[in-house]
Amino acid sequence: MSSSTYGKLWQESQVVLAELLEKELPAEPRKPERNAALFFHTLAILFVRYVQVARRLEACYDQGVQPQKRPVLRRLLDGVLGRLLELKQELVDLQLSEYHYMDHVLQELGLDPADLEVPIPRYFLSERAKVLQERQEVLTEILARVAPGKSVATPRPSMPREEAVRLVQMAERMRQGRLRARFMREIRRDEERERKVREGGLEEPNRGQAAICVQKVWKGCLQRRLTQQNRQQEMVFIGMALEPQLMGTSPATIRAQLGEEFRRMRQSDYEAEYQDALHSIREAVYEVEGPSMREEMKAQLRQWFIECHDLTGRFPDFPEEAIGGSSVLFAQKTPEEVRAELDLADIKVDKKKDKEKGKEKGKKEKEVEKKKAKEKKSEEDEGLKLAPSKFITTIDQAFQEYTGIGTDNNQPQPLPALWNGQDEVIHFEQRYEAGLIRAEMQKEVAAEIRLQHSWHSFAPPQVDEMMREELQNLRLAVDLEGSKRDKPPKAQRSAKQKKGKKGKKEKDLTPDRTIDSLYEELVLQGIVVKSPKVPLSAYSGDFCYLGTTLRLAETEPIPSMLDVRQNIALYAILRLGPAGTGKKMLVHAVCTETGANLFDLSPENLAGKYPGKSGLQMLVHLIFKVARALQPSVLWVGNAEKTFYKKVPKEEKELDPKRLKKDLPKALNLLTAADRVLLLGTSRKPYLADIKGLCKAYERILIIPRPDYASRYVTWQRLIQKHGGLLADSLDLSALAKVSDGYSQGSLVQAVQAVLSERRLLQLPKRPLAASEFLQMLARAEPIYPEEEELLRDWYTKTPLGKKKLLAVEEEKRKAAEAKVKDKKKKKK
Repeated sequence: MSSSTYGKLWQESQVVLAELLEKELPAEPRKPERNAALFFHTLAILFVRYVQVARRLEACYDQGVQPQKRPVLRRLLDGVLGRLLELKQELVDLQLSEYHYMDHVLQELGLDPADLEVPIPRYFLSERAKVLQERQEVLTEILARVAPGKSVATPRPSMPREEAVRLVQMAERMRQGRLRARFMREIRRDEERERKVREGGLEEPNRGQAAICVQKVWKGCLQRRLTQQNRQQEMVFIGMALEPQLMGTSPATIRAQLGEEFRRMRQSDYEAEYQDALHSIREAVYEVEGPSMREEMKAQLRQWFIECHDLTGRFPDFPEEAIGGSSVLFAQKTPEEVRAELDLADIKVDKKKDKEKGKEKGKKEKEVEKKKAKEKKSEEDEGLKLAPSKFITTIDQAFQEYTGIGTDNNQPQPLPALWNGQDEVIHFEQRYEAGLIRAEMQKEVAAEIRLQHSWHSFAPPQVDEMMREELQNLRLAVDLEGSKRDKPPKAQRSAKQKKGKKGKKEKDLTPDRTIDSLYEELVLQGIVVKSPKVPLSAYSGDFCYLGTTLRLAETEPIPSMLDVRQNIALYAILRLGPAGTGKKMLVHAVCTETGANLFDLSPENLAGKYPGKSGLQMLVHLIFKVARALQPSVLWVGNAEKTFYKKVPKEEKELDPKRLKKDLPKALNLLTAADRVLLLGTSRKPYLADIKGLCKAYERILIIPRPDYASRYVTWQRLIQKHGGLLADSLDLSALAKVSDGYSQGSLVQAVQAVLSERRLLQLPKRPLAASEFLQMLARAEPIYPEEEELLRDWYTKTPLGKKKLLAVEEEKRKAAEAKVKDKKKKKK
């Protein structure tokens, strides 16, 4: 697509954002909503519309080449994605469930289920492509060195002699049986031929009969082929099948993909030109306009000195750097306003001293205010309303930067509309705008000349420094008074820095080692593993079309694979579910989509590594130090229930699976919001773990269900095509999806791999696939029993979110019972 197309997409997004911001930032605060269903409907509409905006903005940012538009798009896209996460949390708090069904909203807005797919920004990988490639090369090189040694160190266990003899005997008996059957078949054929000769002899060949047989077979073949063609044409005519020339990747699609790659290449070229232009234009502005800016600032400050002296009878105090220096004077204000601001700053300093005296009075006033706030809260708590958002301000600022709607720092003049209504045909090459760079550089150069330290080696002194000296000389010469010495401002420490002294500082156990050496050690120990490339879209499934209907009937629907995929895209966290439902695949999908390092902290993998208490401390230190240095990183704990076992089984006591029970939560507490380190745990039997410790380590718990009918149909179709199979008319996928109810995706994968061998793929032209072949292999797998699912559901009610849901249901039942009792009393009266 062209730049004008992506420009229109951006404009469409701005129109939708204008409507959303009008709803989220109303002129008057909205009254709380008392109807939970209506409030959910409002949240769902906001969520769906923000998803649409995010999809458009992600496409624009991925394909945009103009280097000055992309930062605005990036801020807007990040703000919209952050708002999506906030709305998701509000949906969870409202419904007390991790899964939400918005089929009624999609129907109301006229959208498809595919429009609800949360976009994964492609810049996660594209902006770090070089780093990821180098890291993969290092990992591959280390694994290549280790591979031969591993095969020697961990040989395959030998087979017992009795079992080997039994296998050889079995194979020999089968070979002899096949030979005996072939001999007997030949003997019976010879005996049949001799019997026919004895009875009447063999009939002479008849050419006419032979020709009729050949014609019959040939005409039948032609008619079947013609019938198949007519059926295919009819299916194409009614829109149930594609035309043969449209199947597969079309030339137009290939050209579009090549165009997208070409635009991504232009992004880097244009960005390099833009950075060069920033440096060159800054140099030009500093050299050409810098001297005139300096003289103009000096003249303005001298004029301000004279006006203040004429009004007040004395020269003013020069503003300190803490309040902005002379920048407060260049804000188009009169000397009276500037003097008032400076006096206000002095009054604030005096007020700080008076605060200590009036502490007791302030406490009483605070208590009164708290009582009033509690009364207001009690009134507001009767209804539901949107929680304050951290990302609406970011979205609004980027929206204003695009449209020019709004005001800048409460000034009456509107913001400049940088990109709204720009004709993309005129700016065909989409290179940088020199005028915008010059305007930006003029502000930076002015600030540099006025106050900041110059990046030029032989630059003249700052304007503020020179004018402070000049003001001091004027005072000495005219007013005969010394200047007030500016007290250096005390370095104020933030609350976090003050708390940091009290808290324990993390000790670095490996100060003399590089991150590369630590990374190599973890690879050699098998803790950092190579994640297979699995896109999130490979976790195939369909949409739950009856979710709202089932919930209205007070029946909890089974989440679809699309719902699971959406939660993974939002949280990037996968926790619990039955065996074989694709949990490990989703862990690999998270690593693939984000380019994250994968650390395997499964109890089986850590057994025998870094023994002892000191060894465990070193292990945790190495993992988190490397994970933070090479972020984003995913810490995966397979069989997560073993780390928090209630009681360790006898056969696993040697593995010591509870090694990380205490140290892992402590290390997680040391992570900050800036650290992109994610803990993912997968479990088949979470009910074996101590639920308090498990919920303390894992923030969210997701149950991954077995696939429903629609998801099984899509999964069968995708797996057969992926492994080289052909979807012929003889293969009834609908019946296959129906019969495979109760089996996981892993069982379906094993069945397809077992059927579609190399030999079977060669036979496909003569013998198409049949559903019975897959059912034979599927019958060998173990299904997910209803008792196991029921056990997981019962366990989930003991989690924090499950407990809240249970209490909410009991409260609804209690209210309904009270309402029935009141109705009965009214009827009796």
